[in-house]
Order: sequence, then structure tokens, then C-alpha cells
Amino acid sequence: MRILRICGVDIHINPFFILVLLMYASVGLLLETLFAFWVVALHELAHIIVAAGMGFKVVKLELLPFGGVVQFDEPFFRTRRAEIIIALAGPVHNFIFAGLSFYLLHKGIIPVSFGKFIFEINLAMGLFNLLPAIPLDGGRVFRAILSESIGIVRATEIAVNLGRILGLVILVSGVFFVITGKGNILLPSLGGFLIFAATREPEKALYLHMRDSLRKKERLIDRGLSHANIIISYKETAMVKIARKFRPGKISIVAVVDDKLDIIGFITETSVLEGMSRYGPGSPVYRVVM
Repeated sequence: MRILRICGVDIHINPFFILVLLMYASVGLLLETLFAFWVVALHELAHIIVAAGMGFKVVKLELLPFGGVVQFDEPFFRTRRAEIIIALAGPVHNFIFAGLSFYLLHKGIIPVSFGKFIFEINLAMGLFNLLPAIPLDGGRVFRAILSESIGIVRATEIAVNLGRILGLVILVSGVFFVITGKGNILLPSLGGFLIFAATREPEKALYLHMRDSLRKKERLIDRGLSHANIIISYKETAMVKIARKFRPGKISIVAVVDDKLDIIGFITETSVLEGMSRYGPGSPVYRVVM
């Protein structure tokens, strides 16, 4: 649900956002939750500012419970450096605010209770987001590092699975603490959101990778040459397995061989991705060669 548009960026609010607000209001935690969401918004703003400074245009920001999703006009995982810097912008922002609040608190400039709350929430958010699990920032850094050796799709699958495991652990622990009277609904809600957000990521990563492949094609035509990633594939290999070997920044060329290891054809990564869309990810690669 879009609520406003600022400098060409559509600001959306997820229905779960409103639901969580109502839940926390019912247990007397509305003010704390509103402030936490404000910290989240500033965290996402740090990502947007750094991305804009690196030449990426932001088109959409969706606020979700305990986090947000920023959508750019093109995939920024095309280079490891870009994704790592943009992902780390959020936690670095939190650590700077935590340090500033600690200084102001130490000097007695701000009230103790308020200063302690700002310090703790920024420190916790910064550290939590460094965990190597998608949808957290640390998961995106982890994915960027892995993608160089195993490809963006496979790297996303690993980071997403870590996110699901982390979310499940937090969810179960939170439910236990609520039952035993040692906690509130914050922890299980956080766990549930992590599982939900992680589940959305693989499909989005594949879609963005398809867009990135089209960008590679445009850059090749514009520049006249490009680095290539050569892949040898048996004709019966599922196309999704081949797609996992694609590399950001390089156009992948697939040489398809038969039972005698004779080459029966060459195809590009664009052909593989289009074949996955037409025939299904598990279809054999020979379907786009013949």
C-alpha cells in the first residue's frame, strides 16, 4: 500500500506493519514500537543514500515489521563491492548513532532512560543485521562473497536457508519465553518475519538475475566486448543447475555436450534463463539447444 512519494521514490507500507502496530498497542508497547520503526526507517535511508551515491536509482521503499525492502532500478549485486558497501551502510549507521547516543548520555546532555534506549536499540539492530542470513544485511554481504565462486542463485539459496533457520530459532525461543512469562510478543514476531522475508528472496533473486543478464547484453553491445564465464554442461543437466554457475559481471557461455562429450551447441545465459521461464527450472538444457 503506497502512502506517499518522495523525490521519485514510492514509499509503501506493508499490511503486516499495521497489524504489528495494533498488536503492540494492545500490550502497551506502541510508543516503543513506533520509535523502533523510526530507527528502521533511518537504517533503510542509509542504504538509499549510499546506493544513490554509487549511481543506483531507488524506485521503491517498502516498510515491513522489523525491517524494510529497498528496490533499485537495476540489480546492484552485479559487483560484489557494490552490494557489500550498500549492505553495510545500514549497520554502520546504527553503530554511529549508538556511539553518538553513548557520548551524549555520558555527558549528561540527554535523559538517561531515553539515551539508554537509543543506544541499545541501535547497537542491537546493527549487530543483529550483521548476521550472515538473508534478509539481513550480513546475509547480503555473505551472498556477495559466495556469489563469486558459486553464483548468485546458489549463494542466495544458502543465505536464505540460514535466514529460515535463524527465524525458526528466534520464533521457537520467543514462544517459549512468552509461555514462561519471561518475554513478550516481540521475539516470536521477529522470528516469523524473518522466515516470511527469507521465503520471498529466492524468486526475487532469480528475477533480478534475469534483469542483470539483460543489462550485460546491453553493456556488451555498447562496449563491443566483455569478460566471459565458460561453462561445460551435459545435455540432460537441469537449467537451474547451470544458472547457479552464472557470475555477476561476466556473460556466461554454455557449451552443451552429448554422451560422447561432443559439443552439440553453444548458448548464452540469457537463453538458459528464458528456457527456465518457458519450460521450467528443472527442464534439461538440450531443450534450448535443439
